[in-house]
Amino acid sequence: MVTWIIIFFLIGCFLLLILTITVYRTGLVHETRDSSGHLQKKQSIFGFLIIAIVFILMISFFIIFQVFSFNANSTFLEIVTGTSSLIILLVLFDSLFIDLLLIGKIRPSFLNIPSKTTLETMKIHIIKTFTIGWVFIIPIILISSLITYFIIQ
Repeated sequence: MVTWIIIFFLIGCFLLLILTITVYRTGLVHETRDSSGHLQKKQSIFGFLIIAIVFILMISFFIIFQVFSFNANSTFLEIVTGTSSLIILLVLFDSLFIDLLLIGKIRPSFLNIPSKTTLETMKIHIIKTFTIGWVFIIPIILISSLITYFIIQ
């Protein structure tokens, strides 16, 4: 399983970078986030659609990881634990590398990062990720693990 965590961590890092570049370059980030980089309190229908698509893609990614990593002898708890390990690594990569370093500090011009999205706002975003962000992360872990558990049994 450790090998699959490493492989899917690297794939996930690549996908997170592609997602970041895509949402900033196309302006899609502005559909769901305010100029400071925080989720808007009131989402447009298009913003909800973007969030829903990303949520479904994330669940699908973790199901694929789980199908490769676990077999019919795996317990639900093993699947949840393995998936939690992978998601923690990806959250750390997203928060420390993408949010803090890339968006907050390096700020490459090709990303068209809004001027109000600063290192300070990204630090606040990271704190929210590690506190209330789990409201989104835990359902992803549980939903994908439950689906996989029934697929592999």
